[in-house]
Amino acid sequence: MSKATSRRGVSLRALQDLDADEVPAFDARPQELRELTIVSSETLETISSVFSGTELANDQARIRVILETQRAVNAAWERAARSFLEIGRALNTLDNVLFSREEKNRLKSSFEEFFPFSEPVASQFRRIAHVVDSGRLDETSLPGSYSAAYQLSLLAPEELDIARAQGLVGPNTSRSAIIAFRKSIKRNISHVDFAALSTEARRLKSTRKHMLEQLIAIRTRLKEIQTLLDED
Repeated sequence: MSKATSRRGVSLRALQDLDADEVPAFDARPQELRELTIVSSETLETISSVFSGTELANDQARIRVILETQRAVNAAWERAARSFLEIGRALNTLDNVLFSREEKNRLKSSFEEFFPFSEPVASQFRRIAHVVDSGRLDETSLPGSYSAAYQLSLLAPEELDIARAQGLVGPNTSRSAIIAFRKSIKRNISHVDFAALSTEARRLKSTRKHMLEQLIAIRTRLKEIQTLLDED
């Protein structure tokens, strides 16, 4: 879907400076502003769906705040992905230092006296680091959530290939989408586009929220009308 057709419900005036296609080849604006002009069609669709009919839909300044916040959060999310990978690598190095089974068991039984998370969580970090360092998963394609990355790490090499083909291996992949994919593999269902289903689910949730807000507004107005009628 083109960016032009993804603006339904949001003012063209509010978004005209946010379209990457409209940025000059030699853009002299600050780097922060140039980055804000690179807006995906999916992001514009989400803004359109969530804020259609509100004042914000026509407010370019506040739309920019949304986009800037999204960019900052996504950057932090990527740093989080690198952090849990580094933790996993450090724990795998530690495991290589602990030679005996007794030493390893003692550390596991007292794990939270040394580290700010549980041994089961540490096990997931170790698994993720192992799969990345073995070459099965690329570091840049890790989801921002360690729980999602762990679900990816449980896939066999041939299952990972299928997941990649379906767009399920990337920074924005959700844990629920990978779990659904793993279940489908067990049932030999390979034709379902789980990435598309995940995107559709997010849009439907936004639509549901908007409809609930409208329903609340309708009920409030009906009460006001009924109060006025009762006074007469």
